[in-house]
Amino acid sequence: MYSITIILFLLLILAMIAYSLLRKKQIIDEPPNRFAASLFIFLLFFSICFVIAVPSILLYITVLGVNFLFGETITYDSFFSLISFSLLVSVIVVFWSPVLLFIGKGLAYLLKLPVWLTYALEWVSSWIVLHLSIKYVLYLNLMNVSIGDSGILILSFFVSFIFIEIDLVYSRMKQRKQSLDT
Repeated sequence: MYSITIILFLLLILAMIAYSLLRKKQIIDEPPNRFAASLFIFLLFFSICFVIAVPSILLYITVLGVNFLFGETITYDSFFSLISFSLLVSVIVVFWSPVLLFIGKGLAYLLKLPVWLTYALEWVSSWIVLHLSIKYVLYLNLMNVSIGDSGILILSFFVSFIFIEIDLVYSRMKQRKQSLDT
């Protein structure tokens, strides 16, 4: 429970820092009063929370699905320990994913790779980030969650596969919409 509160507090601080940077770079104008500034900070906070919550919920559901399909490969003490584990893994993945995505897209553009190879590289990089994040969170031993070695591989495979499929579906919908508009 403490880890969830600490993560929410850190996300609120991150939203305040983002607001300060946006004001300093003059991307946003002077708000009419402090209440409007506070509301904008809370909007940034809830946006960041949403970005963290979606992968966390997906990881939680995947853990339950892996346990259902492969037996009790992932054991946990309580609902909150599993949610804390999912939340911490999601924070680490959301932090490192844009860095790897930037590197992967840059390499694909520079090397003129085909689209299918770009998606394969994205999947491999997302799998590596997720796998190492899960191992790191388990190494920290903050929550009462234990996963066997095969469970880490299975869990990271399924979650990264689901994320790539969501990305593919979104890209196809975007292409279809563009073709209908022209």
